[in-house]
Amino acid sequence: MSHLRDLQLRFQHYLIDGSNDIEQDITSTENALAEHRLGTYYNAYRIRLIDCLAVDYSALQKYLGREAFENLALDYLHNFPSSDPSVRWFGRNLPAYLDNIYGGEDAGFLQELARYEWAQTLIFDAADHPQPLQLEDVAAVPAEAWPELRFKFIPALTWLDLHWNVPLIENALDTDAEVPTKQRAEIPQRWMLWRRDLKIQWRSLEVHEAWAIDQAANGANFAAICEGLLEWIDESQVGLVAAGFLKQWIGDQLVLSLGND
Repeated sequence: MSHLRDLQLRFQHYLIDGSNDIEQDITSTENALAEHRLGTYYNAYRIRLIDCLAVDYSALQKYLGREAFENLALDYLHNFPSSDPSVRWFGRNLPAYLDNIYGGEDAGFLQELARYEWAQTLIFDAADHPQPLQLEDVAAVPAEAWPELRFKFIPALTWLDLHWNVPLIENALDTDAEVPTKQRAEIPQRWMLWRRDLKIQWRSLEVHEAWAIDQAANGANFAAICEGLLEWIDESQVGLVAAGFLKQWIGDQLVLSLGND
């Protein structure tokens, strides 16, 4: 059994870093040398991982082109070898690679594009949830309960702060539409992503809504959210604005339940 384990480890080391210790275990023939036989697996392993990255980062591949994407993927594999039994997680470090190792002039844009695509993947795979809250459920809440009201959101919800207009570019690449010009803002824009009916939804948030949903997701009650919104909204309108946000979130099917605990 130990011999089999050692053989497996030598083969693994060959696939990952090209170690040739395994060649002694492979029979050569006139028609197929050991190195050629092994090369088939070496190349197939890399092709498989490149294809997995291309699925998770399809917009990035289209933006770069297949050859440039393959070169990037091979360098990524060298710096972040696959360490999980499932190829599903092989691409999780690509944004970090683009941020810290990739030396291209587009590194900042590509890193944000990769972050956005990976966020979509996680949202699509997020846990299922019960039927989201409906507007008629809110109508049943007594007025005196509103100040202490807290919100529970669906698991398939996240948001990213991005300098580049990557959601617009990713959507154009995904739908084969005309790709807009890259634009970078000095102040990042918050983009919210969620899953609805097995489809990824997304939209940008103005700064006061971005603040409000972040507070709500972290347990702030309705009164605290209204108080914080005074930084942007007049006191006479703040309750209506906060209620409008809640109506929008419910319409987007983001809210699972309301509670006072």
